[in-house]
Amino acid sequence: MKIGQISHVYPPHIGGLENYACRLKQSIEHKGNDVTVYTTDMGTSNNMDIKEKNAIYCKTNFSLLRNPFSFELMKKLKQSNEDIYHLHGYEFLPSLFATKILKNKPKVLTQHGAEIESNNFMIYLLNKAYHPFAQYVLENMDMIIALGKKDREFLLKSFNLSPDKVKVIPNGIDLDKFKSNDKSNNNFIKRYNLNEDAFRILFVSRLIETKNAHKLINTVSKHIKSENIEVIIIGSGDVEYIKQLKAISDNRIHILGEVCFSDLVSVYNISDLFVLLGEWGEGMPTAILEAMACGLPILTTYGGSIPDVITEGENGLFIDVPIDEKKLAEKIKYFMDSDNKKMAEANMVKVNREFNWELIADQIYDVYKLVLEEK
Repeated sequence: MKIGQISHVYPPHIGGLENYACRLKQSIEHKGNDVTVYTTDMGTSNNMDIKEKNAIYCKTNFSLLRNPFSFELMKKLKQSNEDIYHLHGYEFLPSLFATKILKNKPKVLTQHGAEIESNNFMIYLLNKAYHPFAQYVLENMDMIIALGKKDREFLLKSFNLSPDKVKVIPNGIDLDKFKSNDKSNNNFIKRYNLNEDAFRILFVSRLIETKNAHKLINTVSKHIKSENIEVIIIGSGDVEYIKQLKAISDNRIHILGEVCFSDLVSVYNISDLFVLLGEWGEGMPTAILEAMACGLPILTTYGGSIPDVITEGENGLFIDVPIDEKKLAEKIKYFMDSDNKKMAEANMVKVNREFNWELIADQIYDVYKLVLEEK
């Protein structure tokens, strides 16, 4: 089978959608198929030497709110001849133009977070204006994959789609890649001069305002006076926003930026609590699954399909948006004062049973076969 994946961004660009597409490519190739990724070069200019094989990086002509447009990508898609195409996200321009160009080709789309809720008025207006185009994309898919029940319900309600057309297949992770290594863990602690006895809070996300890293920093700086706590923040993002984060941080806050994968595994395994505070568009965050696989309890918002993964009091706690810093402090103190072993064990069992990546990839591959059979 020849599969074309269409993603607005792709590794070495860092993010959950990119990692999902990359892991899917690798898994489908291992089944003896040919997979070509059609993407843009957005965010890859400084990493030209580590671009992925069998991925066509097309020149970005312009980008609107991190949504790239590429004439070259359109040309490459017109020249392509895959058996089936897998698109990622109806809201991205490559998906819109691919739907038009590949109108008579079998197509599947994964929606990485369906419901967009934002206090940004520009995003609200763009979302409303784009709705007819999103409708066009979704109506022309042979099958749509939602990452969770909430996303599926939103898609059915908002776009009046047939229930048979939208299937829930969750995100997943490769469990073998997140095993703890004592030597690597200790090296990480020493390299970043961490307090060996501290209660460590881990935050892994794109660093933009709607992810609320500043809320976590303010909460610890202003409302938790204990010196036996550290916050480790991993991720890249808006340069000015990151400057603001550093300006409000005290010596218990460690903003490390991007780290290599081995360091990411280490920081998961040396932490005590994982916090994710995104306001909207979360889908099913890979970072939550990675943290669960490493035995971390979760403190998060209700965004996207996260409630499909986290059960209040069983394997984590929720906090409402907008974030109240005093309430956030209370929940963090709860974890600091509690024995979290039951939550840790529950998370490791749940990820192993429900979110093993190879099982997820098999389900997606079955969708490809079903679509081609029906065509």
